[in-house]
Amino acid sequence: MTMYDGGPLNRQPVEQPSGTQREKELAKDFKTAQRSQKMAGLFGSKKDKRPIDVGLASLVGSDEATAIEFWKKRFELTAAVPNDIARVGALTPQMRELTRIDNLEERKRLTKARLIAFAKLAPEQRQLIAAARRKAFDVDRRVMEADQKLVDELLPTLDSSVRSAYPQS
Repeated sequence: MTMYDGGPLNRQPVEQPSGTQREKELAKDFKTAQRSQKMAGLFGSKKDKRPIDVGLASLVGSDEATAIEFWKKRFELTAAVPNDIARVGALTPQMRELTRIDNLEERKRLTKARLIAFAKLAPEQRQLIAAARRKAFDVDRRVMEADQKLVDELLPTLDSSVRSAYPQS
């Protein structure tokens, strides 16, 4: 018998070897962490398939005149935004949605309609949209470079009036 603080301290034999309990706790924590990773909802393994820009997503399969009119209206609304940063914020999701379209021919068709609509804008509006597009490269370079690659491919096939209205990179 051992004395502890003036009183007897009886030692009880341990049922399991020392350290086993800690190992069990770590194994349990590891299993919990694995389960959390599998169910990682909002920012984890699940990919959100909803369109970023519903208006643009609804254009898939529409005729060219509708697409051109849509882009012209979108550019007019974006140019009317009074703040440069907000214009970039309005333009970037549209570019992201365009690059999410899996069908390359459909993406080319919508990009071509965008280029034609851009040429139909007033010069002041074109200048504001072009400035926002340049700044959007700082926000999402990968998306904007993919879009620029498509623009570079399509621009030579368009009418000279459209080519002259579009800013050269």
